[in-house]
Amino acid sequence: MPRPNAHRACDDFHATSEAKRRSFLGDEGGLTRRQLVGRGIAAGLTVYAARAMNIANIFDAAEAAHAAAPDAPILVSVFMPGGCDLLDTLVPLDKYGRYADLRPGIKQKDALALGGTGIGVNANLASGTDGGIKGLYDAGKIGFMPGIDYANPDLSHFHSRHFWETGLITPQSATGWLGRLLDRTGNQDNPLQGVSMTGALSPTLRSASAPVAAVSSPDDAQFWIPDVWGKAFDYAMDAWGEIAGRATSAPGAAAATNSARQAKQVADVLAPYRKDSKTGNDPLASPVAYPKNNDFADNLRNLAGLLAQPLGIRVAAVEADGDFDTHDQQTADLGKSLKMVSDGLSAFQADIEARGLADRVLTLVWSEFGRRPKQNESAGTDHGAGGFAFVMGARARSGILSDYPDLTKLDREDNLAVTLDFRRVYSSVLEQWMGTDAAAVIPNAGSFGRLQVAA
Repeated sequence: MPRPNAHRACDDFHATSEAKRRSFLGDEGGLTRRQLVGRGIAAGLTVYAARAMNIANIFDAAEAAHAAAPDAPILVSVFMPGGCDLLDTLVPLDKYGRYADLRPGIKQKDALALGGTGIGVNANLASGTDGGIKGLYDAGKIGFMPGIDYANPDLSHFHSRHFWETGLITPQSATGWLGRLLDRTGNQDNPLQGVSMTGALSPTLRSASAPVAAVSSPDDAQFWIPDVWGKAFDYAMDAWGEIAGRATSAPGAAAATNSARQAKQVADVLAPYRKDSKTGNDPLASPVAYPKNNDFADNLRNLAGLLAQPLGIRVAAVEADGDFDTHDQQTADLGKSLKMVSDGLSAFQADIEARGLADRVLTLVWSEFGRRPKQNESAGTDHGAGGFAFVMGARARSGILSDYPDLTKLDREDNLAVTLDFRRVYSSVLEQWMGTDAAAVIPNAGSFGRLQVAA
């Protein structure tokens, strides 16, 4: 008898998302959250800084960072939440009999062969611009990494996600691995050096000293007053500008004036990047078409537009909207999520190439763990090991970059064997792409070896 819908009842998965929100809105060591504009005044931009900043100089600092290194490499981290299944994403065609024995109720019969590898990709990865992820692989712009994980995997969403986000196998609160990269190589004046394309900061970007930002979109990061528009709004803006310009020494008045000034400055500095609602002119308009009704793709489109500006962005984090925690009815749910990812990422890659950024941007796509090789009674799979990740870009190393787990040699928990430690990938990306000593970011980095991930 089929069990209840575990996919929507996985408490660990849902608690992880809530815990992330609680953790990084508090004062749990490290970076202090400084929200520049209060709720109800503006949305779409939050700056996280370890010290007070001169908000008026944000864009000056961003332009200075860009001018100092206009061709600096950019790393984009894309998270697929829930634990993306390896076997139904990269299907082992050369061991299909064993695969079918393990998953008689799932069977990926439509997998598309990757020539000469014995592996096929889920057909949904052929959706999107120029053949989607499959098309990018065929064009030499994708490097798949099957079997990625860490030794003695913890199958909790909460713990595994935290390990990947921090680059540390510890349950303790810690800065993110990209945050530590910025602490070492970034500056103290440009929060746009690290951007999280959402309303909250990605834990991968949590730093100790370097300022970073969460930016949903320039259109959302503007000054507004609910239910006020037209001349009334213009009058309010005039009054707000006058208040923001006042000099005062009284503590209460000074606090109000500073808040007003910050709100007005945030609205003003982002104004050049907003779409004009009257003329339709969009400074960040994409030269390629993105899929509709795809929030993940919308975030990628906004990111591509920002990357083309002189903002000094070095690292960015984006979270896919799909739910990869496929405890039941995996074929349909995984297929839908993979299609969304393929549609968004293929448009993003075409976009950055059209903008002349192809040689500067490398995208790393990951999930917190894999799934068990044997299906459960609900035509789904439970938390397992030996997951799936890939690098994407014009200068990404293409092909199958790690050993595919042997389906006849499972570990003592009947999970896939881990063939690649994720910290090996992080260390390789840091050195080969970002030009940084991995040991300064990933503890004991020398013990993980290196994997060629980029040209």
